[in-house]
Amino acid sequence: MQSILENIFRQYDLPLEDKATLQRIATNTGMLKKDFNKWQKKRLLRIMDDKNFIAYQQASDSFVSGVRYGVMFMIEVLHKQSVDIAD
Repeated sequence: MQSILENIFRQYDLPLEDKATLQRIATNTGMLKKDFNKWQKKRLLRIMDDKNFIAYQQASDSFVSGVRYGVMFMIEVLHKQSVDIAD
């Protein structure tokens, strides 16, 4: 279980050398092992994966929308400039 938590921290470039971070990972791992059975751990990890997937999809959609609006804005500005030059 600890390797999964370490991978999450590495994925987001969180420092693993920090003693507080390592302690938090150890505490969370201990709580998972103590409080959850195998089925519950599996369910929790699936929920976390789904949450991360939804966050990724939203970030991707936001990026695409931002690029689309940026391109539309550039086209509008260039069109206005070309109209002003023609006049």
